[in-house]
Amino acid sequence: MICNRLIVVVVLLVMCIAVRAQVQSPTPKNAEEVSTGSISGKVVNENGQPLTGTAVFVRGVGVRSGPGRSTATDLEGNFRVNGLDPGLYTIGANAPAYTTEIAPPAYYRLGDSVRLVLVRGGVITGVVTNALGEPIINVQVRVTRIRDAKGKTQKFPAFAPNEQSTDDRGIYRIFGLSPGTYLVSAGGGGGRFTQEFNPYDSDVPTYAPSSTRDNAAEVSVRAGEESSADIRYKGEPGYTISGTTKIAGGNAAQIFMTSVSTGTSVAMAFQPPGNRGFAFNGVADGEYKLVAQEFTTTQTSAIPQIRMSDIKRVTVKGANVTGIELIPKPLASISGRISFERTKAPECQGKRPPLFVETLVQAPQHEKDSEDDDPLYGRMGVSSAPVDANGDFVLRNLRPGRYRFEPRFYARYWYLQSIAIPAKTQKIDAAANWTAVKSGEQLTNVTITLAEGAASIRGSLALAEGAAAPAGMVVYLVPAEPDKAEDVLRFFVTEIASDGTFTLNNLPPGKYLAFTQTNVDAQIATLNKLRQPEAALARSKLRRSAETQKTEIELKPCQNLAAYQLK
Repeated sequence: MICNRLIVVVVLLVMCIAVRAQVQSPTPKNAEEVSTGSISGKVVNENGQPLTGTAVFVRGVGVRSGPGRSTATDLEGNFRVNGLDPGLYTIGANAPAYTTEIAPPAYYRLGDSVRLVLVRGGVITGVVTNALGEPIINVQVRVTRIRDAKGKTQKFPAFAPNEQSTDDRGIYRIFGLSPGTYLVSAGGGGGRFTQEFNPYDSDVPTYAPSSTRDNAAEVSVRAGEESSADIRYKGEPGYTISGTTKIAGGNAAQIFMTSVSTGTSVAMAFQPPGNRGFAFNGVADGEYKLVAQEFTTTQTSAIPQIRMSDIKRVTVKGANVTGIELIPKPLASISGRISFERTKAPECQGKRPPLFVETLVQAPQHEKDSEDDDPLYGRMGVSSAPVDANGDFVLRNLRPGRYRFEPRFYARYWYLQSIAIPAKTQKIDAAANWTAVKSGEQLTNVTITLAEGAASIRGSLALAEGAAAPAGMVVYLVPAEPDKAEDVLRFFVTEIASDGTFTLNNLPPGKYLAFTQTNVDAQIATLNKLRQPEAALARSKLRRSAETQKTEIELKPCQNLAAYQLK
């Protein structure tokens, strides 16, 4: 993975949860009871050709992961990392001039074989000149991707775009860019934290070809190809927004600025420990939003504690704006534990249980809440829960809003039974409801229960010879038992492949109704969406539709139903 020249520290939060057994069982109490192992793989380019000498980085998930391991690929692009403790790992690769698309992290376990694909980066080059056509020397040129190669808008662009100073001919050349659509600008401070004086930092950025951000030309970048974008520099003086972030003496803060009119990132400023304040230079007339984040490291947690300020709106109109004050506030946290519930069913005896270090819990925020966020909030993606020795977990640094719990575990014969939060009169079903937290709130005693006895289905759709399944067709499983009709954890959906095959895993034993559907409503197209509280009415309709087809399946504990034919 290509690393841009970052001027800020990006906080990468890892995801992990712990497990505590409710009853005595042969479940491993810790990872040390299992031997070490290895992860191997291969790194190739977009054409499938091996990449030799590529740096590969293997990092564990969790508080015991350590600094990570690294190696390099051989002549055939292969790699292997030995001596790894049991757990989950993320794997990345880095080769000069190559890049990878930013995506949610994939997790690997001991014994896995990984195939990593790197794409040769594109190039944007050009010349920056003044109104007389003379080259401008040592002006910073920045490129910021606004859409990916598939045309998807980048909601949360990077704070530190790729940048380079022009040479003595006014020429710049920025390589290793991910395919997509970019904006190119010259001048303006951009919030860079540097001791080097540059006279162009106080100018309003000039976007290619010679315009403001609103009328900027869009530059298309393709893998391994070179695009050009010349800039006729306008040299218009900008204004300054300055102020102070109220932080503790030994802490630092990042201040992010977005444009109200475009909704896109503008710049980032840094207030180091002991510094009196921050400043944004080269700001054009307009309305902006500012927000500050303060980071505090502790000896008891590998994850920094983050405090965040309220949004401050600032209007620049022909003059500098000074005296801005931002006060970071504590974010919320949610703590709890995962428990095991064993079964006495003889079919399940001797099956591999989940491991503490191979379990994750994710807590994505409600889409409506995250839509209201500004892109320059130091995106943390989903929240994470490091594991302690007792199996407790803590979801830290949660912004105010609504969350759902999505545990991920790697045990074929186990399923998610319940997610509960204690209340004054009764437990709250956190699987069927959003969990709301306020700024600084500390919610405790969340219990996520994994139960033994999960079944699986490997089946296919009955198709005519040579026929293919309709594109976008899915298969639903809904509970057939009346007392389970409202149990969201009994609803399942998966796509049907073009050859008609499908697989459903980690299913609670019991009776289900199965049926297929095309032209699927986006609200219930995925498992996570299907189980959201807003989908309650859609789930009721699904169950009524399934009852008309009367295709019932009864799954026994730990049953593997293979070669199942679905009409």
